[in-house]
Amino acid sequence: KPAYVVVNQQSCLATQLIDRMQQCPDGPKFMEPVDALAQVTDNSLLIVVDTHNKDILESVDLYHAARYVIVIDHHRKNVNFIENAVIFHHEPYASSASEMVTEIIQYFRLDTEVSSAYADALLAGIMLDTKNFVMRTGVRTFEAAAYLRKIGADTIQVKSLFSSTISMYQMRSQIVAHAEIYHKSAISAVKMQDADTRVLAAQAADELLSIQGVEASFVLFPDQNGFSISARSLGGMNVQLIMEELGGGGHQTMAATQIAGVTLQEAKERLLQVLEAYEEKK
Repeated sequence: KPAYVVVNQQSCLATQLIDRMQQCPDGPKFMEPVDALAQVTDNSLLIVVDTHNKDILESVDLYHAARYVIVIDHHRKNVNFIENAVIFHHEPYASSASEMVTEIIQYFRLDTEVSSAYADALLAGIMLDTKNFVMRTGVRTFEAAAYLRKIGADTIQVKSLFSSTISMYQMRSQIVAHAEIYHKSAISAVKMQDADTRVLAAQAADELLSIQGVEASFVLFPDQNGFSISARSLGGMNVQLIMEELGGGGHQTMAATQIAGVTLQEAKERLLQVLEAYEEKK
């Protein structure tokens, strides 16, 4: 069957991966949401990965237009879940959606049919969600990684997908340098506006976790009509619950939110209020 990866390439953070896959002779065909909406039929199957929340889909209109929907996700189930899925493959104990997809591929016995580029992409997804096999890593995670290595995943190629330019490295260092410690959280609020700010914020949030005594990190940055927050945790603090209080979501160790119509200071104050309430409940 003809298959397409529907993604808004203007807002997607995986541009390096998409470029690599587009250069692959047997790589997937990418399509913008508006084009997919024009081609969807009554027999089209929409496979939603790495989320089950109807509010944060790549295209809500495409979801409503699709008659058949399958969900593959590892995030904790919330109230806005997709309830009409013909298959709802939900495993909150999996490290990542990439781990779940890898297990599915093993059941299909497609060892000789999966190209190394696909194996690299799946291994990159596992490494990203586990912070290089540190967080939420179980036996199944290593089994999935070993299988991907067996069918051709190249660890050097995967590492290159996470590389950045010198200017990006310098901007990320600025975000880290602006951080303040609040209880056991590192908070950095910046007005930096750049095409790569979202990526840099996520990377900086990861880096802030390496500071001694820090259990969670929050990076606030400009985004469209307000500010976004990229949150990370070592597991002791559930950043998903904190981000849900601010209208977002994610996972226990990796979450985010967007707050519209506020200034940087207002967004920071709202975050501090939620953190204060979270600390009082502990």
